Amino acid sequence: MSDYLIWLIVALVILGSEMMLGTIYLLAFSAGALAACICALFGLTLTAQFTVAALVIVLGVIIALYFRRNLRKLTPNTQCDNLDKGQIVSVTKVNEDGSAKVNYRGTSWTAYADNGSLECGVYKIDRVEGTRLILKK
Repeated sequence: MSDYLIWLIVALVILGSEMMLGTIYLLAFSAGALAACICALFGLTLTAQFTVAALVIVLGVIIALYFRRNLRKLTPNTQCDNLDKGQIVSVTKVNEDGSAKVNYRGTSWTAYADNGSLECGVYKIDRVEGTRLILKK
């Protein structure tokens, strides 16, 4: 079997694995194998093929690290992470520990005050911590 076919099969297997796993790093490995396949088509030596593959993989991993670190800067609106913020809930009964059970979005939630303890009344949701609502006046 020719070198370029082996490199092409390796690239496709790695690309298929990346599609199942969803990691960007395997894209770099697949691109490296594809670059080695192109080198094999042009008749370069096996050493040159591995060298080109390694250089493309290293460059791809560096690019992936760059995008991963700057991913938070690339997302323009971080307000979408907390869609419950500012929604209104009503506290009708306060427990002994200062928490309350409130109905929100069709289910019962445990609510806590941002500072101090809750009293009966209307509150706005400040944030959601797991299964707890943190409320502000």
